[in-house]
Amino acid sequence: MSLIFANIDVAFKALAPRSSDWLSIAPEIAVAGLSLLCLVQAMLLPAKLRWLISATARTGLVLVMAMALVPHAGWKLAEDVATFAGLLRQNLPYEVRLVFLFSALLTSFVADRFLRDRGAAVADYHHVLLVVTAAFMLLVQSNHFVTFFLALETAAVGLYILVGYLRKSDASLEAGVKYLVAGGLSSALLLMGMVLVYGSLGAVGVADSLNFTQIGNALAAGKGSALTLAGVALILSGAAFKLGAFPFHTWIPDVYQGAPTPTTAFLATASKAAGAFTLLLLVTGPFAALAPKIAPLLAVIAVITLLVGNLAALATTDIKRALALSGVSHAGFILAAITAALAMPTVTAFDYNAEQTIVFYLLAYIIGTFLTTQALASMPAPEDHRRPILALRGLMRRAPILAGALGFGIGSLAGVPPTVGFIAKLLILVLLVKAKLWWILGAALISVAVSIHYYFSILREAVVRPTEDGQELAPLEVSFAARFVIGALAAASILGGLLILS
Repeated sequence: MSLIFANIDVAFKALAPRSSDWLSIAPEIAVAGLSLLCLVQAMLLPAKLRWLISATARTGLVLVMAMALVPHAGWKLAEDVATFAGLLRQNLPYEVRLVFLFSALLTSFVADRFLRDRGAAVADYHHVLLVVTAAFMLLVQSNHFVTFFLALETAAVGLYILVGYLRKSDASLEAGVKYLVAGGLSSALLLMGMVLVYGSLGAVGVADSLNFTQIGNALAAGKGSALTLAGVALILSGAAFKLGAFPFHTWIPDVYQGAPTPTTAFLATASKAAGAFTLLLLVTGPFAALAPKIAPLLAVIAVITLLVGNLAALATTDIKRALALSGVSHAGFILAAITAALAMPTVTAFDYNAEQTIVFYLLAYIIGTFLTTQALASMPAPEDHRRPILALRGLMRRAPILAGALGFGIGSLAGVPPTVGFIAKLLILVLLVKAKLWWILGAALISVAVSIHYYFSILREAVVRPTEDGQELAPLEVSFAARFVIGALAAASILGGLLILS
């Protein structure tokens, strides 16, 4: 009996987290603690001071973003350093944290007024938003399928809540149910794939066939089988669902349209970023040895995703639905960058590697998406899920700042120079040229040309098309917070590209 306890003590000492392990996830711990603070404030603050909840969340997110930028900090580890007994490893650039934090910060700004106008709880929304953000930040550091799946499902459950958050809206509840069903399918694909990889590699002597490092070593040594390849395919399918790539994009238009507008923006940015980084982490990490098989498949999916998203958006008359389908085409650009990284691991664009290029692309996508979202959220609408493009007529006369937000946002999403979106797309096109992926390059250029039509049809209604004769248009009131967000993001859409190239 004493021998058993002695062995347990040795195992505990080997697996117990060290202080440096906890320090490595200090930003994630800070965001999780911030979510709990929002709940405590909801219990203790009187009704007149409830505005402090969203202010606390935003202030905390800004501080964590500053914390994540501190050079040579303990939470910025080298790629070969594993923590928590190999469960976590910072395989991707530390800037990926900024993508999720930036998206959550902007969602908080947009959601505050939006939720108050509809009588929805602000504290609960921010609590779930911060939990999902922390889960995404942990997800992209996973080095083991246990932490990978737990972080992914924690984020997924939170997103189910955020999509169906407006309990008085049938459209929001319907979107929540649709997302729950589709998300359950993707989770099943992931879990089945993990089981196949675990069983097939465990049968050939891999000690921990859920550990990314050991999986990568086993596949490099040729220990994979047909079952392993089937498991890899299922896992990548689950990641493609989060990214919104073909053919796992069919849930996006309905869910994005029915979800509350701030949640739609968070889904379009943070969830897409999680899918992109997850896919990149898997194909360049544990499945890197299968790159010759995976790269052609991703190339085909990238081309189809680029074309399907844009062609479907052409026939759409609702703004949220059009932006949802355009997000599918942006997923195609991200897949193109990942394919370039697999085809030529050392490929760079203006001295930026593929990982950094994807980070820049997602930051540019966030800027364009939230400029457009802030304009939509500031416009009155009888039903949030019904925002026809024709309703934009007269916007320039009613609220020039909102029309300007649409102009800067859509210009960045479309890739119009000199916006940050143009620079981000240019970086990916350069990657494709250097990797000699000419047919993906051709599809990307066609995609950009097609997207100009539906993007500028939105601007045409807001700026060019006149209203009916004799129609009176009351000016729209735009809050100070909305003006601040629009001004800051409009400046970022112009200056961001210059900073990238400098």
